[in-house]
Amino acid sequence: MPRIQMKRGLKANLPTAAMLAGEAHFTTDRGTLHIATGPTSRLPVVPPIDDLTTIAAVDGAADLLILHDASATGQKEGKITVNAFKAALNIPSSDLDEKVAVVAGGVSGYIFGTNGTDGVIRLNPSLQWSKDTGNAFVTLAVGDVDCGTF
Repeated sequence: MPRIQMKRGLKANLPTAAMLAGEAHFTTDRGTLHIATGPTSRLPVVPPIDDLTTIAAVDGAADLLILHDASATGQKEGKITVNAFKAALNIPSSDLDEKVAVVAGGVSGYIFGTNGTDGVIRLNPSLQWSKDTGNAFVTLAVGDVDCGTF
């Protein structure tokens, strides 16, 4: 019975020239498939996300996320490091929790906005809310609490 074999080899050795449109290349070290679109260009075939294995720990500087760039033409999927993605969301790369700012341009960790005066939580003069930069906790300082009369 006739067979079709794909070109195969290491990802580092994928060809960059003299390819034929439609020519398939399989990487034996990464398990990826790339299809040539012209003599010097190719596109990767993206695997179904539910077929991928789960990562046990994240290295923010080295690990990558796949994003769909709706504004791009042609190949819309791209990569970004975890740290670069966190920076785009204004989350310091050293933070490992879910701190985010509520207002655009806010500083992560400040749920009340950019500097404590312009967010969705407003306090009266007897209350004070501040972020302690030494330990990254928020402190709520309460003056007088008047529960009224009955």
